[in-house]
Amino acid sequence: MSIEYANINLRKQILSLAWPAILEMVLHTAVWIFDTAMVGRLNAEALSAVGFGSQLASTLTFVFSAIGIGTSAVVARNIGEENQKKAEHVVAQAFLVSLIIGISIALINFIYGGAIFLMFMDDPVVIALGTDYIKIVSIGIIFTVPTLVMNSALRGAGNTKLPMFSAFIANTINIVGDYVLIFGKLGFPSLGVNGAAIATTVSQIFGAIITIGYMVGSSSEVRLKLKGLLDIDITIIKQIVNISIPACLEELSHSGSKLLTSMWLVRLGTVPFAAHQVAVSAESMSFMPGYGFSVAASSLVGRNLGAGKERLAEISGWKSTKYSAILMSLVGVFFFMFPNWIISFFTNITDVQELAVKCIIISAFEQPAIAVLTTLAGALRGAGDTKGPFYIRAAVIWLIRMPLIFTVVFILKKNVTSVWLVIVIQFYIEAILMTIRYKKGQWKEIELN
Repeated sequence: MSIEYANINLRKQILSLAWPAILEMVLHTAVWIFDTAMVGRLNAEALSAVGFGSQLASTLTFVFSAIGIGTSAVVARNIGEENQKKAEHVVAQAFLVSLIIGISIALINFIYGGAIFLMFMDDPVVIALGTDYIKIVSIGIIFTVPTLVMNSALRGAGNTKLPMFSAFIANTINIVGDYVLIFGKLGFPSLGVNGAAIATTVSQIFGAIITIGYMVGSSSEVRLKLKGLLDIDITIIKQIVNISIPACLEELSHSGSKLLTSMWLVRLGTVPFAAHQVAVSAESMSFMPGYGFSVAASSLVGRNLGAGKERLAEISGWKSTKYSAILMSLVGVFFFMFPNWIISFFTNITDVQELAVKCIIISAFEQPAIAVLTTLAGALRGAGDTKGPFYIRAAVIWLIRMPLIFTVVFILKKNVTSVWLVIVIQFYIEAILMTIRYKKGQWKEIELN
C-alpha cells in the first residue's frame, strides 16, 4: 500500500467518523442556542435563571457521564482485538452503572437545586424561576446519563451516525417544544421558563428510547444485552471506573470552574451575567469541529492500538488535530467579522447585546487553541490515558484560570470582557501542554486488559 493511498484512506476514516459527531454537536448546540434565543425574548431574569439552572443541572450530569470515556476506550480496544463478546459485556456493565448514577444525580438536583439558587442569587425573581426549572429538568437526567454513556460505547465501536440520529430526533422535539411551550402556541399555555424545562425533559426521554432501543436490537455494532445486566462483573466495572475516574475529575474540574465563574459573575449584576450566558451560548457553536475530530481521534487511536498498529494510531491523532484546527480557525474568523449578527440572534435586550458582542469577539482568538487541546485530549483518552488530560486541565484551571478571574473580578474590579481574556490565555496554555503530552508517546504503552 502506497503512503499516498494510506493517507487518503486515513483521511476518509477520520472524516467519516468526525462529520456525524460534528453534526450531533451541531444539533445539541442548536438546542442551547434556541433555548437561549427564545428565553432571551422574555427578560434578563429568565435568561439568568435558565443559564444558571442549566449549568447547575448539567454539572454533575456531565461529570459522571464521563464514565462513557472509559467505556468508549475499553470497547474500542476490544473491537480492535476482534473480541465482540467482551465488548458487549463491557456495555452491559456500563449501562447498569450509568442508570444508577442518573437516578442519584436526579435526586440530588431535585432536592438541593433550589437551595443552591437561594445561596448564590440575590434576585427573588431569578430564584423562583430557577428553582422550578431545576426541579423539572432533574427528571430528564435519569435518561440523559445512560444515553450519553451508550452513545460513547457506540462511538468506541466506530458508529457515530446513530448518536447523531438520536440527537436529531431529540433536539428537534426540544426546539419545537420550546417554541410551543415557552410562548404558548398550538393551543398550549404560555409557560415561559417552565416550558423550556419541560421541552428539555421530554426530548431527553425520546433520545434515550432511540439510542438504547437501537443497542438492544440485533443490528447494533455493539449490542446492549439486557440479560447481561443481571451478570454483574465487578472486575469490568472497576476497569471502566478506573479509566474513567480521571475523566470524571477532569469534567468536575472544568464544569466546577465554570459554575464557580458564574457564581462570581453573578455579583457583577443581572445584565453582565446575562451577557456572559448569551456569549457562552454563541461560543458553543465553535466547539463542534473540535468535538467531532476528538471523537474520531479517540475511536481510531483506541482501535488501532487494539489491532497493534501504534504508528497508525499516532498519525490518526495528529491528522485529526490538523483538520480540527483548520475548521475552528475559520469559525474564529466568522466570530470576529460578524459578532453583532451572531449575538442579535440570541437576544434583543440592548445592554446585554453590547456586552455579549465584545465577549464573542474575544472568543474568536481562542479557536485554534481549543481545536488542538480538544482533539489531542480525545486521542489520549482513546488510548486509555485519561490521567494526562485531567492533570493538564486541572492544573491550568486552578492555578491559572481561577486565580486570574478572581483577581479580575474582585480585586481589579474589571468587567466581564476581562474574564474572557483570561479564558483565552487558559486555552493556549492547555493546548501547548496537551501537545507535549501527546508527542511524548507514553500513551502507546498503556494496557487496558
